[in-house]
Amino acid sequence: MAIVKPKGKVATATAEAFISGAPDAAPAAKTVKGVMLGHKRQITLTIAPELLARVDELAAQIGQSRAAVINLAIRQAVERGLTIEGLGRA
Repeated sequence: MAIVKPKGKVATATAEAFISGAPDAAPAAKTVKGVMLGHKRQITLTIAPELLARVDELAAQIGQSRAAVINLAIRQAVERGLTIEGLGRA
């Protein structure tokens, strides 16, 4: 019985990486971040404590949750646009 060197999976993985890196290769599928909860997607957000306190104050004033106030602010920014100092309206 002859001794045969086993074929490694590394060569296959390397070949696949090379082929997928070609300019005419199909674009990689986009990965969507966050967890689906019903019709919405849950995300993680970091926010400065001072700003969070102001969001909580506003939420208490209008009788809404913190999440609702953040959602309203994002919706308004997307629909009406933002004015960023030095860049103008985005």
